[in-house]
Amino acid sequence: MTAVVGASNYFSFFLSLSRYYATVHPLKKRISVTTCVYVLGGIWLLSFALNGPAIAHTYHIEFQQQGFAICEEFWFDKETERLAYAYSTLIITYILPLSAVSLSYICITVKLKNRVVPGHPTQSQAEFDRLRKRKIFRLIVLVVTAFGICWLPIHVFNIIRDIDINLINKHYFLLIQLLCHWFAMSSSCCNPFLYAWLHDRFRSELKKMFTFKRKIIPTNNCVAVSVML
Repeated sequence: MTAVVGASNYFSFFLSLSRYYATVHPLKKRISVTTCVYVLGGIWLLSFALNGPAIAHTYHIEFQQQGFAICEEFWFDKETERLAYAYSTLIITYILPLSAVSLSYICITVKLKNRVVPGHPTQSQAEFDRLRKRKIFRLIVLVVTAFGICWLPIHVFNIIRDIDINLINKHYFLLIQLLCHWFAMSSSCCNPFLYAWLHDRFRSELKKMFTFKRKIIPTNNCVAVSVML
């Protein structure tokens, strides 16, 4: 496990928590920038701390005859500690964040489902609100599913490696590991595409960022230019 893996998962949890807070308690005071900085710093410190045991048992080994070197974990006679660390890492970096993200989004879904449009909405307004709730629900389901699926292969790979490394073909070990890491890191790329696809406000703001704005010359400047000509 790397610090980036843990930090990415905790960032997803923090984002889901902030969305829950903004949806369920829209009138309460927002989290300040200073608090966000402290939370982000705490996430990175926690991620690096969780890597402490792995770093302590990682060794640099050179294969001079083969002409290459590797850095790999070796726990030697501490098999019980190694498995305890592996399963603790699985729980802390995958199961707990996924459960927390799912729970927060379930609460958001329930809140939106029970929300009633104030006043006496017309049929078109009620239909618009119903479609909006359905779109938000689809977005929540896809975000949680993408998070769970993207991070699943690397954790399955780590579990198999910790149980019996011989279960993985040694000729394709590095390739499988690389693909699993690539698939996990792709989780960070999924959310923007999902939001751009299903979130109208996000899509409109994205269009504003990349829309070329033409400069309009005021009328008095045009008159001045015509006089000069």
